[in-house]
Amino acid sequence: MKPNNPFLVYGYHSPTYFCDRETETQKIISALNNERNLTLIAPRRMGKTGLIKNVFHNMAEQEKKYSAFIWTSTLPVTS
Repeated sequence: MKPNNPFLVYGYHSPTYFCDRETETQKIISALNNERNLTLIAPRRMGKTGLIKNVFHNMAEQEKKYSAFIWTSTLPVTS
């Protein structure tokens, strides 16, 4: 019998499964609404992509919808 893991470890599913980043989400939304450019830098597997997807999910409900998300990787990945 395969164990049922309640934790989602890959991808972004919805705000229901995204937790403990409300402060960061609101700071990013505020900066984007004020037309500021942002760079998000952190080590691998820290939740950067999930945070960005959560921000855009929350922003989809707002009137301003002209932000862009550009994905870049500057380091080679060996694992």
